[in-house]
Amino acid sequence: MNARRKAVSFTALWFATVLAFAALMQHSETTIPLPPPGEKTTLQRLEYRARFVASIDSVTLQGKSEPGAAPVVTEWIFTGSNTDGQAHRVEIVVRLLDQAGKQIGAYSTRRVLPPGAHAIEISLTTKVEPGVWSSAKKVRIFADWMS
Repeated sequence: MNARRKAVSFTALWFATVLAFAALMQHSETTIPLPPPGEKTTLQRLEYRARFVASIDSVTLQGKSEPGAAPVVTEWIFTGSNTDGQAHRVEIVVRLLDQAGKQIGAYSTRRVLPPGAHAIEISLTTKVEPGVWSSAKKVRIFADWMS
């Protein structure tokens, strides 16, 4: 087999693999104001819909460090549900944004939502410098679903 034919075959195989994996992943995102600590904030559009719905339904932000401490430690408690009969893996990415919408921090976690799950808690701990935390006004949340 000549070099050109090998290159074309490899390229075709690579594209087929990429397309196969792309069909197995669903991306969703939402942007909200920074949630008030201790209050449950409902989230929308963070879901994977087919003949089922797997979703991240809400988030509650909890401060873990003392006021004025460096770094500022917070715990983001997400709740998720899954109406499907099979488990779905989700990666949740939290991107802190300043007033202009510029990203100033990013954090992520992964979890499996079991079949038929309801109100499963998914925890994400962040450590942020005080100056960055005080600049954070919004948060963009991504949910990448893998089946």
